[in-house]
Amino acid sequence: MTNRKWRKNGPILSIENQRGYFDIPYGTASDAQKLDIWLPEGDGHFPVIVSIHGGGFVACDKRQKDMIEPMLEGRNRGYAIVSINYRLTDEVIFPEPVRDVKMAIRFIKKNAAKFHLDPQRIATWGGSAGGYLALMTAVFAKETLFDTEHDPNKDIPTDVSAVVSWYPVCDFSRLDHDLQVNYILQENSLYEPVDISDEYEDVFPSSKRNEFPFHTKESVLEKLVGGPIDELDQQVKRLNPMSYIHKDIPKILLQHGGGDDITPMQQSIDFALKVNQLFEREQAKVEIFPNAIHSSVIFETKTNIGRVLDFIDIELKNNK
Repeated sequence: MTNRKWRKNGPILSIENQRGYFDIPYGTASDAQKLDIWLPEGDGHFPVIVSIHGGGFVACDKRQKDMIEPMLEGRNRGYAIVSINYRLTDEVIFPEPVRDVKMAIRFIKKNAAKFHLDPQRIATWGGSAGGYLALMTAVFAKETLFDTEHDPNKDIPTDVSAVVSWYPVCDFSRLDHDLQVNYILQENSLYEPVDISDEYEDVFPSSKRNEFPFHTKESVLEKLVGGPIDELDQQVKRLNPMSYIHKDIPKILLQHGGGDDITPMQQSIDFALKVNQLFEREQAKVEIFPNAIHSSVIFETKTNIGRVLDFIDIELKNNK
């Protein structure tokens, strides 16, 4: 694999004959501020999995089939799946996407009875950009930076019960350093990494695996920051979930690919280490798929989705 790869964007999932509520506005600043509520069979109030789509903050949708479909398996265990859209970088820069997610969680809690949801049992789950935003839900409850000024539900707390984050960015300032370390490890490995699928394509802008820096110049993350990552130290620090770790965060499951050439596995490992040092126990669990690339199909196997849902079950059902 000479070029960096990621998953192709799949089709939009149809809502025809689906049980739930769709395109519900949670904000008024943009048409993007909408969510879908996919309900399981039975009567509420259902525990909630909030699905946050990826797409590098520049693309994708709450109904992107390859992103939402694995999470919809949660309905078979009695979860309502709330998939949210947020404003992308063609409209806004940081911190607005994070503010949108925080506002959506407040909306869900405020309107839980109306939509047959349990406001006390909410998990968040996302991959890539969605993994970053899911991770931010673990740490942003006390941060006023991420409050929307005119949010009518501003008095509602935004703490969640569990977080699942796939291949997130945790420290923007170390991305390229970590990628270079991983490249050396992969090139000097005594086995051939294999994660090949016709669902993968070259990243944009196209980049060779041995071309550095990748993130600091002309990357999709620059659009989120509003300028070059290596020239905006204070802004970058404000982006980092690392900057907001505190003693009240929920249990977190991080899963990352060892062959990820976009967001290297050290991002999840370092975040988990910092959290667990604070708690002096495993508050953040990190699992590595040795060969998996960014947004690999490996994450979406039936076995792994079962592992993720088992984790959510423990935190939302067994600890209620």
